[in-house]
Amino acid sequence: MSFCSNCGHDFGNDAPTFCPACGQDVSNSELNAGAGDYNAGDYSGGEYNGDYSWDAPPPSPLARAEELLSKVSAPVLAVAGQAGQAFQSVLDDPRLRSRLPGGSLTLLGLGLVGLGLLLSVIPVVAGIGFLGSVVMVLWGALVAVNEWRILSRPEAQEPGAPALRPLPHSLATLPRDTRHPGIAQTFALLTCTNALLMLGFGPISLVWILAAVVLGYDQGWRYFADNSEDPSALEENPSGFRLHRWVVAGAVLCTFALLLPWGRGSLHTPGLSGAEQPLSTITQFTLLLLACSAVRHRGLSAFHPLLLIIAAVWLALWFFLMMSVYTVGPWFFLPGMLVVEATIVRHLMPRRRGGENLEQEAASDMDMQG
Repeated sequence: MSFCSNCGHDFGNDAPTFCPACGQDVSNSELNAGAGDYNAGDYSGGEYNGDYSWDAPPPSPLARAEELLSKVSAPVLAVAGQAGQAFQSVLDDPRLRSRLPGGSLTLLGLGLVGLGLLLSVIPVVAGIGFLGSVVMVLWGALVAVNEWRILSRPEAQEPGAPALRPLPHSLATLPRDTRHPGIAQTFALLTCTNALLMLGFGPISLVWILAAVVLGYDQGWRYFADNSEDPSALEENPSGFRLHRWVVAGAVLCTFALLLPWGRGSLHTPGLSGAEQPLSTITQFTLLLLACSAVRHRGLSAFHPLLLIIAAVWLALWFFLMMSVYTVGPWFFLPGMLVVEATIVRHLMPRRRGGENLEQEAASDMDMQG
């Protein structure tokens, strides 16, 4: 309802241009003056609340889980960052680099691996087994040749470090495939695998941990600093990149489970841990490989889908073969494995749907052309 500002005549629901009682022109503001009263009356069902705001829908369970994971991982990453800075200050110290051949931390790590293998010859000292030792020796020799080839170049010489002689001709003529940087990076990953599985086996585990830290630092920054992959895939699918947190969380839980008992013991002998189970090295290596690849550039997209399927099948197969319902280790391994498996499946599902869409589009194009 509106009124004339001059004589107070009630216009009702009409909208005249002048007042019929006094002839005064009526403006739009006078006509709209009573609109608020009309809307604020009994028709609205109560008084108008100006502080009312629209409430967003509750987050999904996945969003809540991601938020919880972020809160839990934040202090862990902070502590890991501080520890990493401490190790970095020691490993990057020029006084240490000046005493290494070519200033190479990889050669230092190879020496520590050799020391660990040499100590395992002693009968009372635990080792990684004969087959594992042979693999580490042969693989380490190839890594040493590649590192020697890189550091023998004049531009790669570390200032103040002892210079390396040129690589012998017999070693310089090895096939080009043996020079791939992934050889040294996977060797460092295998060293980290053995170091994790050797935890709790006495002083020799300290040697393996030190070798894993040195090799992991030197080869790790080369691995994560490699920008050869196209980062545009992250912009196309940013939600897929967030999956790496779940892979890392699952791998950490599975690694912890491998240190727990997996076999039933007796009053005199403890049960075997997951690290002592057959083929546990392959399982731990698979977990570390997935975790490291998941946080690098394109995440799991760097792997061929077939390799991801093989990794998922292997983890499930090894778990069911080694599972014992009477021990605590498998019950910690199971949720971590399920997280990794679900992440791989979730990563592969868009690929499958995309491939089906492409096939349907191609078939429709052929029908139109035919």
